[in-house]
Amino acid sequence: MYSRTHRTGYTPEAGRILAPGLRIAYYTRLRRDCNGRRQQREGITLDFSKPVHLIVNPRSGYGSGQYRLGDFRTAARGAGVDLVEYTTAGPGDAADRARQVRRDASAVVVWGGDGTANEVASGLTGSAVPMLACPVGTENLLAKELAMPGSPRRLVEVLGSGRIVACDVGIVNDRVFLLLIGVGFDGEVVRRLAAKRGGHISHLSYFWPLWRTFWEHDFPRLHVTADGETVFDDFGLAFVGNISRYAVGLRICRDAAIDDGLLDLVVFSCREQTRLMLHAAWTLLRRHPLKGDVIYRRVRAARIEARRPDGQTDRPVCTQVDGDVGPDTPLEIRLASGRVRLLVPPGRPDAPMSTTTADPTRKDFDDV
Repeated sequence: MYSRTHRTGYTPEAGRILAPGLRIAYYTRLRRDCNGRRQQREGITLDFSKPVHLIVNPRSGYGSGQYRLGDFRTAARGAGVDLVEYTTAGPGDAADRARQVRRDASAVVVWGGDGTANEVASGLTGSAVPMLACPVGTENLLAKELAMPGSPRRLVEVLGSGRIVACDVGIVNDRVFLLLIGVGFDGEVVRRLAAKRGGHISHLSYFWPLWRTFWEHDFPRLHVTADGETVFDDFGLAFVGNISRYAVGLRICRDAAIDDGLLDLVVFSCREQTRLMLHAAWTLLRRHPLKGDVIYRRVRAARIEARRPDGQTDRPVCTQVDGDVGPDTPLEIRLASGRVRLLVPPGRPDAPMSTTTADPTRKDFDDV
């Protein structure tokens, strides 16, 4: 793998792949939205006189997204977008690139999965530059939560005429997370997968790590505090999330909203595999917050650690953060002081946005 940067612009040859009638209507409308003028998005000014930076992770998903990348380039060129493309070379590269361009971009397009979106968000937090998350990874939890289209043409439409929302960002042990932290069972699944991963993965790649973890997992005793109050001290597994979605359709953080200034803490009391299966069933039905052996709270900060019955710290428990291997316990979790801006499709009545009023004293963006 290697990294590279190159710049592309509209060329008449690129536009000829579409039928003439479609090309005229489509490109004319997109140029009106994108080409070299300032757009107002819910009170936020987007300056398209600056280039759009495209960050590509060639390892994301199982490869099919890379075939659509050419279509996205073509659609962007046809819309008159000044596109600067960068291909990542390894972990942390997307975050570094986002930090480099946060003052020299109208928007950053993430062509990768949730891990790549996490990195770009860490580089853009506090910036006025919005991020467009494309669904080209394996799970694409963020893109699904925001109802992002899969069509490259429609993604360019979102770039030209979408809404901008301010998304909360979490911090776990000084590491950014945008979606969800899993402590215990799913942390072990992700650790097993990462140990065997050699390239692109699919949903099938999770089968053996999941199967082995289900039978071999030793549920840890967790001590959980929420905003300074002890809420759980028993065997189980825990999650802290900023979005409602999780893998295979589970809505673990059922009531989460990305912009409410809170994180959703969910703790399942669990000592054995049969109880885990029952928790999964209730979660599929989205009834788990009503169960007596489930803690569901909305918090600003949390601490999760493994403790023995005598109160002494137990062996570290593995975690996953936004689908990648996370830090072992103990975990210090809080909201970041800034937010990241996300481009989302216009007119979404089902958007997972809160109806609460943001804290007026909170400084969300530095580069404004």
